[in-house]
Amino acid sequence: MRFPIFTSIVFTLTTHSATAYRPWNSTIPESFNEECRKVLSTEIDCPYFLRRERVDDGYYLKGERAEAYCSSSCRSSLGQYSADLTAACVNEDIWGENTGPQAALDFSMSLLAAQMILCVADEEGPCLEALYKRERDLCSECGLKVAYLSAMFEFKKPLNISSKQFMCLQENCAKEPGTNTTFGLLSSKSLIVTVSRDMALDNPATVSGSGSDNDEDKQSGANNSSTMATNDDFKVDLLKAIKDVKIVGKFAFDQEIEIPEDFSISVRGVGDIKLPLKKAQAVKIITQARQAPFGKGSDTIVDTSVRKTWELDPEQFTIGGEEWSNYLKELCELVAQKMGIKTPVHAELYKMLLYEKGAMFKAHTDTEKIPDMFGTLVVSLPSKHKGGEVVLEHCDEEFIYESSKSQASCAAWYSDVHHEVLPVASGYRWVLTYNLAIGQSSPRTFDAFSEAKLRPLSECVKGWLAQEQKDRKTPYACHVLDHEYTQANISQKSLKGADMTRFMALQQALEGYPVTIYLALLEGEEIGMVDFAEPEMQAFYPLSLALSRTIDTYPDPFKGYHPSLYSVDETVCRLKTLRDLQGETVTDELVVTENCILDPSAFKGVKSEKAYEFSGNSGTTATHWYRRGTIVIVPHDSVAGLLSQLDDRFCHSSPEMQIKYIVHLCSQPDVQDHLINTMAELVENAMPKLETNPDLMKNKSVLSKVIKIALQHKRYQIVEDVLAKFYKMLPSDLFIWFRQWVIEPDDDDKTLDNFNKLKEGLSLAMASQGGLPHKHKIVSHFVPLPSVLPTDALPTPGPILEWTRQTLQNLLDGDDPTEVTADDALPVVDFALYFESKIAFLKEFVVPLFEKFPLAPGFRFMTLARVMALIEEDKLPRQEGMDLYRTMAGSLIESQDFASLQHPTTIHEQSEKRKVPPWLTSKMWAQRWLGNAVTDNDMRDFFSGLLKASTKSGNVSGQFMSKITKQLGRFSEASFQLTWLPFLRSTIPLLEDESISLSTSTYKKFFSAVTRGILDNFLGPEPREPWTWALAGVPCDCSDCERVSAFLRHHTKMSEEYPMNKPRRTHVQQVLEKAGVGCSIQTRRDTSPYPLVVTKTSRPQGVKLEAWNKRRDQVLEEFDQIQPHHLKKLLGKEYETIEQLRTGQKDQENLSQGPQTGEKRGIDE
Repeated sequence: MRFPIFTSIVFTLTTHSATAYRPWNSTIPESFNEECRKVLSTEIDCPYFLRRERVDDGYYLKGERAEAYCSSSCRSSLGQYSADLTAACVNEDIWGENTGPQAALDFSMSLLAAQMILCVADEEGPCLEALYKRERDLCSECGLKVAYLSAMFEFKKPLNISSKQFMCLQENCAKEPGTNTTFGLLSSKSLIVTVSRDMALDNPATVSGSGSDNDEDKQSGANNSSTMATNDDFKVDLLKAIKDVKIVGKFAFDQEIEIPEDFSISVRGVGDIKLPLKKAQAVKIITQARQAPFGKGSDTIVDTSVRKTWELDPEQFTIGGEEWSNYLKELCELVAQKMGIKTPVHAELYKMLLYEKGAMFKAHTDTEKIPDMFGTLVVSLPSKHKGGEVVLEHCDEEFIYESSKSQASCAAWYSDVHHEVLPVASGYRWVLTYNLAIGQSSPRTFDAFSEAKLRPLSECVKGWLAQEQKDRKTPYACHVLDHEYTQANISQKSLKGADMTRFMALQQALEGYPVTIYLALLEGEEIGMVDFAEPEMQAFYPLSLALSRTIDTYPDPFKGYHPSLYSVDETVCRLKTLRDLQGETVTDELVVTENCILDPSAFKGVKSEKAYEFSGNSGTTATHWYRRGTIVIVPHDSVAGLLSQLDDRFCHSSPEMQIKYIVHLCSQPDVQDHLINTMAELVENAMPKLETNPDLMKNKSVLSKVIKIALQHKRYQIVEDVLAKFYKMLPSDLFIWFRQWVIEPDDDDKTLDNFNKLKEGLSLAMASQGGLPHKHKIVSHFVPLPSVLPTDALPTPGPILEWTRQTLQNLLDGDDPTEVTADDALPVVDFALYFESKIAFLKEFVVPLFEKFPLAPGFRFMTLARVMALIEEDKLPRQEGMDLYRTMAGSLIESQDFASLQHPTTIHEQSEKRKVPPWLTSKMWAQRWLGNAVTDNDMRDFFSGLLKASTKSGNVSGQFMSKITKQLGRFSEASFQLTWLPFLRSTIPLLEDESISLSTSTYKKFFSAVTRGILDNFLGPEPREPWTWALAGVPCDCSDCERVSAFLRHHTKMSEEYPMNKPRRTHVQQVLEKAGVGCSIQTRRDTSPYPLVVTKTSRPQGVKLEAWNKRRDQVLEEFDQIQPHHLKKLLGKEYETIEQLRTGQKDQENLSQGPQTGEKRGIDE
């Protein structure tokens, strides 16, 4: 929702001591309609009202003022006032020339949004005050509520967060329940959002009793990024030393040439062209040519006001003559000599261009069209003309190529050089253009610089490195390059001219110094406000703002005009792409400080990219980006610091790429110590981010390699830290490798020494909270059971086995674990296999855990299933195991409310339909319950175990059937559909496996009772109601959806139109589709705004009957999978009911009749 800047002009804040307050304190124009005048004359039951601007000023409410403004009466009164104002004053000229529904709505929403966020609270009190005082973290209820409202209404304080960033916050808070995201993360390099500079508000305000940001009124000057200031002598000296390097070669040159005598050229459709070119043949060439296009972004455009030139592709003409090929090679050698390139150059024919009178091409740069292209070669063929000069500019230097002065000539320049072809005054300028490239197979070479020439560079860096790391004002140095580069081509082999010369000088000067040189694309970003004082903006902005709110498409308000910033509120410098000298990408999106850039005028004269965003209260926010290629010089002790400077404005910025890069270097033979130090520091810096969001590390093998390298180089602290914090992320094969690394054949002392190096890290991992399946993974791979070891494998040494047993006991002893899910059942039970007395372990550690969590049915059912599986596999003693199973199963049956069991499908459906708080997601809500969901397969396995374990004295299967029968009346429709209907079908083979007759009275009564429950509670009677067009409304209470719901509930209306803009139409359509309402939805496009047309397509009785038929088919489908003679034995008289349901011969109303008089619905034991 956007809010117009003009709302603050008419409505001003006035404080009254009385409770009632009239928001409209001006004269009401006579032209307003009666309803609007009535609304504007009303008062609200509030002591005052506050606009959203006050929130953005940093105000919050507390004490008596908060109680008064957040009272239910004030909230209700203000809400009603806003709704009435929006409805009644929709077309009135309340705000000057700006009319329409959005103006009234925006003002109303400004009031409501301010009240909502000012009054948000949790059980402990108001949220805004708590957040400003840092008494809540972002993942708390307060933090998520305020973040949600901030994203919805685009508040600037206390959290300046977008909807995408809020989604990231939700995702991160959902990763590990209970994980705190503290305000320590909310700095200018925040993981989630950018927070206002001063979170502590000291200056009390008259109305709210809070403070405002003292720096709020301070505006940075309207300076370009080129105004970065520094007093660092090192930077001045190094920049001078680099600039003083003598440059070999020019950025452009021209040369008069003589065309070979046997040169010929033929154009398809014209024939051979005689030299020099005459007008008659020039006209014929034009008939075969096309207007040359030019590139603009990703588009190719023909616009003769920008480029007016005729062009032919190489396929349209032929160059003849034996000498031309060799002559072209000579021209390439000339290019290399003139431009200072020591590598062979080749030229690839691109176009034939013909400039007639008036033809020109405005200033531009050439696109790099082939691999390793660095420049353009132009050969001007004999053709008399005047004008058509090529004006080239680079680094404040100008060069003019005048082809008209020679019969034939050539010129070459680097691709990124800005150049313009001036209009041809007369005649025809006729040229061939070639793309210049460096051969990939030929390495670029340079002459060695003398020691004297390199001394200024090396001495400057030597003094810099002599300082302690913490004392260096410039932690790393960025020297911007002269030529233009992109993220795709910034690499050593792509460097041009002076850039390559200076780079080679730096590389030679710093050889042997403890520094690493990288190449990168440096980006400067400025965010600020657009200057609306300029007439172009005054003309375009109000219209575009109004149109954007009422119609679906509207023109670019700036129409190609890009205004400057009148204030720069935020400046960020980052390295978009960082590459090593082998061309390998190290990482992306690293934030650096301006102080690291040697040249304070780095971005002067650089053309910027721009983006604009309307912000109604204060004009339009603009973002300008400036990009330059750069050489980055980093001391070895600062490499990790640089690689850790991720741009945390993106919640998914990951340290994986740079860790992977360093790990690769550390895996090489004879690795240098500084790389190991860098790896250790880089991993340490990344730990907080990875702990908050483990999914940022996509390649789990990276941390495995970190551990292996750390062990190899005796960095045991890294091993302990990674194991303790990230054991859940480590792949299984690492623990197999641990075993191989630890156990030394025939050397117990060496084995024990190796184990001691890992023991602390493994113990910390096993002692951490939660993650039982992951801990089972550690144990099962590091200390596999003898039964799964290969016959030739070394046995587990005694000390390691004893450590394992003690660790497992500690894991299940005391207060841990604090919560369990179905996934925890297998590891908990399988831990018993490491002990000699397995039953004793289960009784001492597993049974108490089983009894501790009666509300974790998924865990309890899976625990019993695993115990039975181990008994069946003869891994537990059968008699003792069965006794234990019966005891645990009986306890579960006695305590379990089977009607409360939930199928995973039900949980997912409820999470989608449930109106969860907006600061949560349906996925977050569902995740809390899925760990203990129970499926029909779980119930089948449980029943199978009961049949196997039941005895005359311990008939747990009968106990189960009796409990189910008693609770059938409380089972939900979904549980019958998803669990008990499939359960009936799947249990018949279980009875046969246990040789239990289907005619047994106990089982017949159980199956009959469950079947009747399905017919009564799931299927129900066939719908027979009067037909009407009234449908159920939609589950959304916004004003648009309430209007739609009123229409849907109407008994006779069949169609309705709702004029609204695209976002509102989209919302209504999504709500209708999600609710499954029987109607069609169309958009009529013959008026503006486009109306949404909703038409009812089915009556509710038809929908109900269709749903009943679908349920009937599902019931019959399940019963059809049971052999008829089995079904007859189990159901008895109920079998006839199923048959009648199938054939439709019996009146459906009788299907739901209860049992006959004298029949029992329960099971007699």
